Amino acid sequence: MTTDISQQRLADMLDEFEIKKVAHRFARGLDRADKELIQSCFHPDGTDDHGMFQGLASEFCDWVMEVLKNYRSTQHIISTQNVETDGNNAVCESYFFSHHLMDKPEGALEIISAGRYVDALEKREGVWKIKHRQAVFDWTRFGPEASSPTNPSSHLMTRGMRGHGDKSYEMFKSLSS
Repeated sequence: MTTDISQQRLADMLDEFEIKKVAHRFARGLDRADKELIQSCFHPDGTDDHGMFQGLASEFCDWVMEVLKNYRSTQHIISTQNVETDGNNAVCESYFFSHHLMDKPEGALEIISAGRYVDALEKREGVWKIKHRQAVFDWTRFGPEASSPTNPSSHLMTRGMRGHGDKSYEMFKSLSS
């Protein structure tokens, strides 16, 4: 294999890696309720279509922060990702599985969804970001919160939390110190 082909393959792999990281960063931003992190995934003129919301990504960020206030916790898991690039444009289909807990007067509601984020991305000034996201929901389940076994040492476990108080922010910040 020639050096030019090897260099191009390496550049293509790096692009794919950076593209996939956008979907991971978005999921983390949702689960930590970190508006700036979510917004960092989109170009300033980017758009989002989540069905219930359609419009500019900056407006989506405001909208989703209000939606997240309704949930005690959320978890978004990104799995299969299919990426195709063409120069500075790409499409990435990322499968997601999301779990939400909402407190209601009659008891906690559990919402589980699975679907795909289909993103049109563009590399501008060397950075891949979403220009348009289409959320595709394949199925959703609503029901009472499933009971879980009592763990006698649960009071010793570090719990995840929204915002910058989550332990992950402390650990990532330690890298830049």
